[in-house]
This record gives sequence, structure tokens and C-alpha cells, in this order.
Amino acid sequence: MKPELQMFLDIFVAGALSFGGLAAVLSSLHNSMVLQHHLMSDEDFSRTYSLAVGAPGPNAIFLSLLGYRLAGPPGACLAFLAWALPTMTLLFLVGRTGSARAPSWMQATRKALVPIVAGLLVAAAMRTARSFSWPAPQWGLTLAALAVLVYRPKWNPIWVVAICALVGAAWIR
Repeated sequence: MKPELQMFLDIFVAGALSFGGLAAVLSSLHNSMVLQHHLMSDEDFSRTYSLAVGAPGPNAIFLSLLGYRLAGPPGACLAFLAWALPTMTLLFLVGRTGSARAPSWMQATRKALVPIVAGLLVAAAMRTARSFSWPAPQWGLTLAALAVLVYRPKWNPIWVVAICALVGAAWIR
């Protein structure tokens, strides 16, 4: 199978089955694109993700960068389409049914998915973190921030990140 088509299918499936956005399926995408289909190296995947996270705009720019890395501008367009198509189709179908209010089973399903999404986000963060070499103090600071955000979910994450940045700048050199 052509790499472009394989990439399209991997991203399409991730988009169709994902809950929680791109970060929740990052580990799954890494597994399929790097480990199973060998479309790129682990280092290329991590560097592309780092570049996308550092760029302004939505996190989904990562997928366009992956597509661009594999097949140039057509690959970037394919990657974007593969991610957006399942959501656009679902929104179209929900809009056609006219169901503005969610039934009770859908609300219960949404509540049940919260721990699953949290687990997927932690798995994606751990997968990404493994590809970098961090000293022990950075790991400690990261785990402390995670603990604060888990046990104080109403705290604004911007302040937690800002405090970690100040502590890291002063303490970790």
C-alpha cells in the first residue's frame, strides 16, 4: 500500500474512533505510523510533534505536518481531510436528525468516557516524554504539575504551567 494511503487510513481511523482530540490518540498514531507501518522513524515523529506544539494554532497542525513530511503538500491536505472527515460526517448526521438535546444514554456515555480520555492523554504524554532525555528534576516538576492538575481540577492550568516555568528556570539549569 502506498505510504500516503496508509497515512490517510491511520489518521482517518484515529479521527473516527477518538475521544478527547489529537492528544488522546497520539500514542495510537505513533504505534500505527512508526511501529506497525514504518512510515517514519520515532525521532521524526517526535520532532514533527514538537514542531507542531511549538507553532501557534490548533494542535491538529501536527497531522498536516506529518502528511507534509511523508508526501509534501498533497500529503498535508490528505492528513487534514483524514482527520476532519469523520467529525464533519458526524456533525452532518446529527444536524440532519435535528437532535439538539442529548438523550440520557448519551449524557451517561459522555460521563463514562471522561476516565478513558484521561488515560489516553496520559498515555500520549508518556509516549512523547519517553522520546526525550529529561534530567530527574524535570521529571519531578512535570509529575508535580500533573498531580496539582489532577487533584485541583478547577485551578487554571495556565498558572500551573507559569509556576512550573518559573521554578524550572530558577532551579533547573
